[in-house]
Amino acid sequence: MSTRSTLRVSDVFVLKDSESARSEIRQFLLALACLAFVLAALGAGQVGADAFAKDIILVFCGAWCANQLIRGTDIFKSQIISVLQAYFIGVLCCAVLLFGVGWMVFLPQEYENLGHALLLAATFTTNIGQVFFPVETGMRFDGLFDHLWLPALIAQCGVILSVLFWLFSPNSVRLLFVLGSISIVSLVLTLIDAPMVQQLPIGGLWAFLFGALPFIITHRFRVLEFAAFIGVINILAGILAISAFGDTLVSRATVALGLSFLYLGSRSRTSQPEMTDLRRRWFGMVLHTFLWAVPLLKLNTALSISGHAKLDLVLLVIPCLLFAIFSWSVWQHIEQRTGTNKLVISGAVATVLFVNGMISLMTHGLQWRFPDGAQAYLHALQSDAPSTRCPRETDGPLAGLEVCRFGPDGPPKVLVWGDHQLDAIRIGYAEAARRAAVPTLLIARTDCVPLGDLQSRFPAGSSVSGQECDRQSAQVLQALPHLTSVRQVTLVADWAYYLDVPKTELLTHAKVRIGPLDGSPMDISRQADYVASAAKNTLQTLSDRGVRVSVLRQVPSHPSFDAEMAARSSLPGAGLYMGMPKISTTIAVSDVTQRHATMDDLFRSFAATGQMTYVDTWGAFCSSTRCDVRGGLSSDYITSTRLSPSGALSLAKILADDLKRATTHAPYRRNLDS
Repeated sequence: MSTRSTLRVSDVFVLKDSESARSEIRQFLLALACLAFVLAALGAGQVGADAFAKDIILVFCGAWCANQLIRGTDIFKSQIISVLQAYFIGVLCCAVLLFGVGWMVFLPQEYENLGHALLLAATFTTNIGQVFFPVETGMRFDGLFDHLWLPALIAQCGVILSVLFWLFSPNSVRLLFVLGSISIVSLVLTLIDAPMVQQLPIGGLWAFLFGALPFIITHRFRVLEFAAFIGVINILAGILAISAFGDTLVSRATVALGLSFLYLGSRSRTSQPEMTDLRRRWFGMVLHTFLWAVPLLKLNTALSISGHAKLDLVLLVIPCLLFAIFSWSVWQHIEQRTGTNKLVISGAVATVLFVNGMISLMTHGLQWRFPDGAQAYLHALQSDAPSTRCPRETDGPLAGLEVCRFGPDGPPKVLVWGDHQLDAIRIGYAEAARRAAVPTLLIARTDCVPLGDLQSRFPAGSSVSGQECDRQSAQVLQALPHLTSVRQVTLVADWAYYLDVPKTELLTHAKVRIGPLDGSPMDISRQADYVASAAKNTLQTLSDRGVRVSVLRQVPSHPSFDAEMAARSSLPGAGLYMGMPKISTTIAVSDVTQRHATMDDLFRSFAATGQMTYVDTWGAFCSSTRCDVRGGLSSDYITSTRLSPSGALSLAKILADDLKRATTHAPYRRNLDS
């Protein structure tokens, strides 16, 4: 009579102590580690899946580091040197490609940033540099080595663990107490959402030590045979916690501890040198893939001028693997050579990286690569951002707004109100106020039209709200009756941007939508009408208050010009760019007059009735037949409609003449209640 085998629920949780069971766990952990490296390469340190990826990598690296420390100083030293070789050779291969490509397509500032990144990478301080010495210019090839902050964090955690292990290893209980205490403190500090905590060992050390603790515990307590079981229980508990409470610190810590015990349980009970070599080679392959993933992704996207919305990431897999295999092969060739000092080789490669980084920094990005004609555009780009920001007012009717004060001390006579166009020519107004000796206030905010009775709606991806523009406009108009010394208000704006004038920019960007403030439905086809109506009401309000009004005529637009694209098109590798536009530095006066007809007709109609003065700026950039982007050694334009500092200074005389009118204009302020 046959007997039927019975299945008990407890059998599901029994992990057999066999090599086949441990092999299955190792395969699972290998797949998980590969997934974590991919997620980390695409943006480790952020929220959600990327944060878990960082934790997983730190857990496995902490477990590996503790395992090598336990095996003895000699083994630990040989393994660490091998890892350093893999890292430095991978970074060197990446740097060779980037230096070659950069020679053809990088701008000087991007080349300098590459050198800066190499210095940090060669010294395992990328995360420290990003926290305390950030470099963010917003150019196309910035941040190619930013992902190396994670290996830097791992190296720093490894040094901390090694020092603690060598100090307290004679007393295992004391060692466990110190490591556990530091882990808890680091885990609690992770609640602070700040780069200093998230990218430095302050907040990353807990996951690294969680990986190390199970290996150290085995020297004091009998947990090795139960490690896999403990790991599975913790992972299941962490998953349940995530399902119930979301991405919490407790759930992340529970999963991390479970992975650590599972990793411990997957290790062979006996030493197998050939398996150690095999694991080291696989680790090297994953590391080199991680090193190549981000630079290739950013190169691909940055070389597409027309945009990256349809970027096919699958096409990046093949070159990433090919380059990773190449640098991995170079490392294997060096790593397997006998009779060579591996530490000397690692030091030599690190020195080469350091020297290359210094050369990039000291030569100002090898700026002499560019022809003389491109130097004017590079000079304009290097002085793009305003040197100072306006201080924020703390009291008075303008409290909370950023306000610059130019000219001599004393009560302000002129208020200049505008958007990003005004921000770009701020230096011109500073010089004009000095020449005219007129105390001047300047208030500017990007993409905020300087008119009242309008509401702004920013694109969904914008980091600011249109309500900030609306509140600023209302506050400025309400503050004017209290600024009794102000005799003149000057409006400066990118009027073509708000009036939806077509083909004024070479590189288009999302529009800010303008609508009425009366609550009526917004019709985007009537945006020009909304602006015209708001301009009429604002001018009427200001003139009723006895304030003189002037509007600065928008500088002539060059729809086929951008200083950055003009500089890049002069490089020998300009053909590598996809969709490089044709650049033109001059335009016929008749063409630009026709393009600006809408805004010119609007404000000239107000000027004809005496409500305002239309200040013509074109004389600084145009002859009788054409308008040019350059008037000297530097480009006067940065984009199609945005001036550089040299362009702003070329307007100083025109602006000064307008400011002087405030000294001869005696305002008559009506009683608003009458």
